[in-house]
Amino acid sequence: HIGQARQLVFSDLVRRYLEYKGYEVTQVVNVTDIDDRTIAGAEKEGIGLKAFTERYYQEFLGDLDSLLVKKATAYPKASEHIEDMIQFSGKLQEKGYAYEKFRSLYFDISRFRDYGKLSRVDLDKIHLGKTVDLERYEKGNPRDFTLLKRSTLSELKKGVFFQTKWGNVRPSWHLECPVMAIKFLGDTHDIHTGGADLLFPHHENAIALASAVTGKPLANYFMHHELVMVDGKKPADGKEREDTTIKSLLKRGYTGREIRYWLISHHYNKPISFSLAKLDNAKKTLSNLDKFIKKVSFSHSGETNPEMDQVVYNLKHKFSEAMDDDLNTSQALAALFEFARSVHRIVDQKGLSPEDKRRVQDALAAVNSILEIMDLTEPQADEDVETLIQKREAARKARDWEASDRIRQELKRMGIEVTDTREGTIWRRDRDSNPR
Repeated sequence: HIGQARQLVFSDLVRRYLEYKGYEVTQVVNVTDIDDRTIAGAEKEGIGLKAFTERYYQEFLGDLDSLLVKKATAYPKASEHIEDMIQFSGKLQEKGYAYEKFRSLYFDISRFRDYGKLSRVDLDKIHLGKTVDLERYEKGNPRDFTLLKRSTLSELKKGVFFQTKWGNVRPSWHLECPVMAIKFLGDTHDIHTGGADLLFPHHENAIALASAVTGKPLANYFMHHELVMVDGKKPADGKEREDTTIKSLLKRGYTGREIRYWLISHHYNKPISFSLAKLDNAKKTLSNLDKFIKKVSFSHSGETNPEMDQVVYNLKHKFSEAMDDDLNTSQALAALFEFARSVHRIVDQKGLSPEDKRRVQDALAAVNSILEIMDLTEPQADEDVETLIQKREAARKARDWEASDRIRQELKRMGIEVTDTREGTIWRRDRDSNPR
């Protein structure tokens, strides 16, 4: 759903900017394919857990492609690292951080002195039930959290269990994430991202588990994005409105590029409220940006403009300055739009020399390597479209406005949007990620 999309796009933005700055990035995205929700979902549909989760995993990868998110280095699945989790749990028990009760294994929060340091939570003031699965499992302390859950009778019948010295169990979400992080990134990794709603208890629990075993911090930095609100509140897991999923928004005619733009047009540490009207505004903004890019491509030739040095410098400087300021994407986009206005004026007044055109396109490409909101593909020939464009141009020159409008409507039915400029008519495929 749109809230999860913000998490995916945000982590992608962090990665892309680090790479822009010259860092080599190893990015790992944990796939928790065995937990309460996936087990319940598979049972409800009457199919095996693996078949159920694989379907959603493939749809997840499709959503990543739609949102123009770069593929991570690895997507480890929890179900493929159960033995690592069992061994990790054993180490916790050996060190005195974990205890068994009624064939489930729990983490003893009282043994970890720094618990709550990241979220600054006061354990004495939290409401019981804030942590996970209080209602189903017996604990020594209701604030403790589960590591290995004893499998239910239904799960046993379906083969959703793993044999251990504690009994037939399955791992908890809180255990899965730090174990896979350490497996793929070592005891301490640089940056851990996630939504603000994961700060407590999930990330606190992950930190406690990792540090209890390794004696080292799980991550050097935690970056949390704020949430996407729907109808004034955060959608409950599993109870999202159908029209807030990426799949449904794509069916409505929005592109992944437009969704991505809306998500990054706000600073990541500010909550945002979802509405279709806001996506409509994002669509209009990107349409105007696309027209500007095509205008640059089709601009008439002019002399090299000495003003272009400053225009390009302003974009690079202001964009980097904004992104260096805690990824201030709203200011970075403001720098991009200021650049577009300046170049627009120069094209209208003097045209662009081949060298200036290349510099403008290179500057846009550098910015887009981070934002991934612009279509910078070179126009490709389409014989049928070009023929109609030429006929329409001839009709316009002959002031045959009826014929001109008729051809425009024919092009529109083909999904082609035309724009008349001083340099001639330019066109793009409507609602397409590859405008022409």
